[in-house]
Amino acid sequence: MSRTNWIILALALMVPGTIGLGWGHLQKRASERRIAEARRAVADAPSADEYLQMYHEWSQLPAAEKAENQWGYGKYGGPDIQKRLRQDQGLRLEADLPDLDAGVRSYPPQLAEVLYGIGWPDRVADYQRQRETRGLVITASVILLFAGGLWLLGGGVKHYLSRYFSDEGDEVEQESQNEQIQPERPRRKPQQQVKKPASESDADDIAEDADDLFDESSDTDKQPAHSPGYFESVMGPQKRPDYRKPAPITAVSGGGAAKSVVSMLDVSATAEEKSYFGWAMDPEQEDVPVATLMTTQAAANGLTELTEEVSAIRQFAAAQQDQMRKLQDGYDWMIIRRFCMRIIRCIDNLDDRMARLDAQEGVLQSCLMDIRDELIFALESSGIEQFQPDLKTPFKGLEKYAEAVRQRVPVTDADLAGTIAEIVRPGYQYLISDDDVKIVRCAQVKVYDTVQTEA
Repeated sequence: MSRTNWIILALALMVPGTIGLGWGHLQKRASERRIAEARRAVADAPSADEYLQMYHEWSQLPAAEKAENQWGYGKYGGPDIQKRLRQDQGLRLEADLPDLDAGVRSYPPQLAEVLYGIGWPDRVADYQRQRETRGLVITASVILLFAGGLWLLGGGVKHYLSRYFSDEGDEVEQESQNEQIQPERPRRKPQQQVKKPASESDADDIAEDADDLFDESSDTDKQPAHSPGYFESVMGPQKRPDYRKPAPITAVSGGGAAKSVVSMLDVSATAEEKSYFGWAMDPEQEDVPVATLMTTQAAANGLTELTEEVSAIRQFAAAQQDQMRKLQDGYDWMIIRRFCMRIIRCIDNLDDRMARLDAQEGVLQSCLMDIRDELIFALESSGIEQFQPDLKTPFKGLEKYAEAVRQRVPVTDADLAGTIAEIVRPGYQYLISDDDVKIVRCAQVKVYDTVQTEA
């Protein structure tokens, strides 16, 4: 990705974040300013505390006085204070919106309508929605700003590192080029010329020409050999142009010295080294197989180790997920059981009250029975059912479902000893499925106990 595209993407993240953050703060300040102005406006108006004090005084009156002084008439919340309160209902509601939203203030509905007017819950709900929307916008804007800044910072770091490594690479390349340049070989000093015969002079000229040609060929052969690369070693050898060393020069005339010089230049028998793309290649490396240059053994080993690590991570994550599911199930069951036990205690209290009622109080008993049935129906609709162990069944083995009270029922029959005699309170069980049942409360029972009779 180019630097321009990098900057454009960073700005595309940061500009909406800046706009959203500014809008959220402006909306928050405007709301706070309206609330402050409303509080200053209703500072001199009749406060809600005065109205609530009247209601508190009226609620403390005896029943007879309450019947004589109805609420909303006379000095207890009469038309005068209601009229004064209705004049500033909108401002009072605006001033108390934060407290009503946070639950700090809570009034009975009939009092709240006088203080804030009809429809005040809708206004509180609108304020809550505006606050939540403003909070979401501010949060999203902060995330966009952070992402854009991080993206821009990453682009700057990447650009700096690329420039740093490119400069370092240029320096290394320059140093390698300087090392490849070899100093020019000094030429051989001319020997002191000795006056020789004409035949020997011709031979000396030929020898000097041969030395010069030999020096040039030696300088060419001594150039630093480039190490064969991947493609140079893989591809087949290509023939270089046949730059053979000069053939031996045959002297037209001359003595043995000329012949010896000419024989030194006979290099036709020297074997030509093989080369690829102009680089001399080590004979030991000619038979290197191509498969060794592209081996995948290291990559396969790395993939195997990575697969094993991923498998171990998955197993660990699955174990942690199972543990979290067990903890969550236990926490949910604890909440359900605690709530159900409260309802079960209410049912027990109703049973006790109905047991203490006289037969003449049939209407009250019928009302309590209806309430009890409604509570039991509410439990059954949630999967909680009543159960009662069968009478005269052995108590041993039912410890999970029944609980024996300390009081025993005496019996002379030894066969009934240890069996269930009476159901004190029924038990309740939570039906999760046909095969999974959890006990909310064990049934409370009385057990028969044998009594020794006198002979």
